[in-house]
Amino acid sequence: MQTPSTNEAATTLSTVLDTATQRLAEVGVDNPRFDAELLLAESCSLDRSAMHVRLTSPITPADHRRFEALLEKRAQGVPLQYLRGHQEFWSLDFEITPDVLIPRPETELLIEQALELGGIESLCDIGTGSGCIAITLADALPGVAVTASDISPAAVAVARRNAERVSVSDRIRFACGNLFDEVVGQRFTLIASNPPYVESTAIDGGQRELSYEPRLALDGGADGLDVIRRLVAATPSYLVAGGWLLMEIGCDQEPAVLALAHDAGCRDATVVKDYAGLPRLLRARW
Repeated sequence: MQTPSTNEAATTLSTVLDTATQRLAEVGVDNPRFDAELLLAESCSLDRSAMHVRLTSPITPADHRRFEALLEKRAQGVPLQYLRGHQEFWSLDFEITPDVLIPRPETELLIEQALELGGIESLCDIGTGSGCIAITLADALPGVAVTASDISPAAVAVARRNAERVSVSDRIRFACGNLFDEVVGQRFTLIASNPPYVESTAIDGGQRELSYEPRLALDGGADGLDVIRRLVAATPSYLVAGGWLLMEIGCDQEPAVLALAHDAGCRDATVVKDYAGLPRLLRARW
């Protein structure tokens, strides 16, 4: 039996994975093994489970080059989701590009709350981004009329592709405009939004991954409330009687957001905590 050369042994998926994990750990990436595994699977056109089965197999030169290129970008801070080009949300797979905010698990709380409300006949997703909220609700509530709006034409394009990906494009009206500009005169049972709510200084001095996400989707001004103020103040004009606003907020914004809702005439407002026990979602009724 011929003994494998050192070079051959060094190019197994397992060895490449170990080296990559160490590289990402050295530059402070959270969960370096997990990220390395997903990037390696992506580079080899495998899912993660299939890759684990083949860890003792050699990696092809072409796959290795693809992996090294992705690994270097991840080491520089480019978010994993942009490198892979997709992200799971509510068990659906969404295309993700640097034109849209990366869907986060805490935003699934908004989906849960919307499904609990019942009686939704129409909804408008303000600042739709990738479309994860509008598309997920359209998929879960087939009889509901859905409008999805975003100020960014590039984001709307991504959302449209995701609607086609999930086969709900015929049930969503997409609009490009600032807040409610494109739905003047319309009223909805539910307005949903994950607006920009991060303080400007927190973006500049925060995690390096944030610098790769669209600032337009993150920056809420000096106190994080610039867009929220306008959104909450305008909401009553776009809800039917008894309609709801579900809006994601920063974990330190509960008192200010509740005050804004009451100032706008809301008759029932609470803030729902996320799975980490942090105030995360305004649930308000007019």
